[in-house]
Amino acid sequence: MRLLLDEGFPSPPGFDVSAVDHSVEVVALREFDAALTSTRTPDWYLYLRAEQAGFDALVTHDSAQLTQAEELWVISRIKLSLITWRKPSPDPIREWGQLLAYLPEIRRLLKQHGSSLVLLPAPRLSKKNLEKASENLNILAKKQSVSSQELRNEARKAVVGQLELRGATELLDQIS
Repeated sequence: MRLLLDEGFPSPPGFDVSAVDHSVEVVALREFDAALTSTRTPDWYLYLRAEQAGFDALVTHDSAQLTQAEELWVISRIKLSLITWRKPSPDPIREWGQLLAYLPEIRRLLKQHGSSLVLLPAPRLSKKNLEKASENLNILAKKQSVSSQELRNEARKAVVGQLELRGATELLDQIS
């Protein structure tokens, strides 16, 4: 899969996506053709050039392209897909992480449905994604029909035994 990163998408120096996924090639627009970074270059023109160069998708922050007639008309006529966010994040680490995390699904969807507009959801963590280890330990004890203290004692004994076998008893201070 070949992805062209639009001008506003961060491309940190030294970051090589192929080290994470060998089947993906990522090229920044300024590396592909710096002349296309001009403010006078219409997005639909980028689409045509990207498809001509064999890219599968253009990754952009600019979701406004999804509401522009010329852009929609051109993208509906070619095989290039557009990947963007419903709500772009100002954090490049979050965007890269999300793009990489969704790549297998993006690839699957594009294979099944062909050229498409892919809108990545806003990543959110809420309180329902937060758990306490001590509470989970209590739940586990209940499932095993033992007291919480008994399970804690067994777990501590196993950990201490492993630390002794590894000659790492200095780590005991961290859990005492």
